[in-house]
Amino acid sequence: MHNAVRRNTLAAALLTAATAGAAFPALAQDYPSKPIRLIVPFPAGGPSDTTARSIAEGLGKELGQPVVVENKPGAGAIIGSEFVLGQPADGHTLLMASNVISTGKWLYPSMDFEPVRDFRAVVGVFRSPHQVAVAPDFPGQGIQDLIAMARREGGRMNYGSGGSGTMPHLGAERFKQVTGVEMQHIPYRGSAPANVALVAGDVPVHFDIEFSVQPLLKSGRLRSLGVTALKRSPQFPDVPTLDEQGVKGFELYSWFGIVARTGTPDSVVNRLNQAINRVMETPAFKERLAALGAEKIGGPPRAFEKMIKDDYRLWGDVIRKANIKID
Repeated sequence: MHNAVRRNTLAAALLTAATAGAAFPALAQDYPSKPIRLIVPFPAGGPSDTTARSIAEGLGKELGQPVVVENKPGAGAIIGSEFVLGQPADGHTLLMASNVISTGKWLYPSMDFEPVRDFRAVVGVFRSPHQVAVAPDFPGQGIQDLIAMARREGGRMNYGSGGSGTMPHLGAERFKQVTGVEMQHIPYRGSAPANVALVAGDVPVHFDIEFSVQPLLKSGRLRSLGVTALKRSPQFPDVPTLDEQGVKGFELYSWFGIVARTGTPDSVVNRLNQAINRVMETPAFKERLAALGAEKIGGPPRAFEKMIKDDYRLWGDVIRKANIKID
């Protein structure tokens, strides 16, 4: 009698487990069951916002549900990130993330969340190298001239950035660590004010993102001493890389990609990844990136996850060595 009861109980348990296992893929197949919100933690009109809107339009067609872009800027992308973390982990609320996903916890130790732990990679969207921008009358033609000038100045030379903790700031600090030069950081409230100061001669150099500084470079109001990629930029083929100029292996990119809350099912993440990759192959999206002078990332979630984790280690080391603290 007892054996029969045990057999019946075991059979019921196995049936329950099998039913639950079958239900999970069914839920994933039903995704998306409502409109998707794509949160951009930056102001409207910037490259991340316009690119997100380009993806949203195509993704909505791919998935058969509207994809609505919502801007929630502030606090170094923390406000938008926290909003996404407050939503269910079901793939219906996504974040247009940037390098902040890798640097956030190092810069803001008191943050209530850990970006690398609390978000999972969906797909990398695009990246842009930086240009080492100077005024036209800068007394030198390349990176070695900048290094020589910084050494002559003995730590008195300044550099500008769009704010503490931004990639132009962190990239310049890494440049200092790699080359052994000393420069003083002058933060501005955004890339545009930093470039205005550069044009005016208030600071001699700014490691700005290429898509941000390219109008000034193309108009001749600024010029570049080098690009922070291992190959020359198609937008500026005459500008040599830092690697070519003796700063071997130096790379600096600002990147953007889409992440979801940790706990989002693999099947949902994979469906999003495949759909967004298809959107990024459309002529309209390629034209958008070409206008920015940016490079498509794409690929599977694991490739984007590796990029985030590699960045996390790299910038954590740079920030610790430079003793950068924001809060």
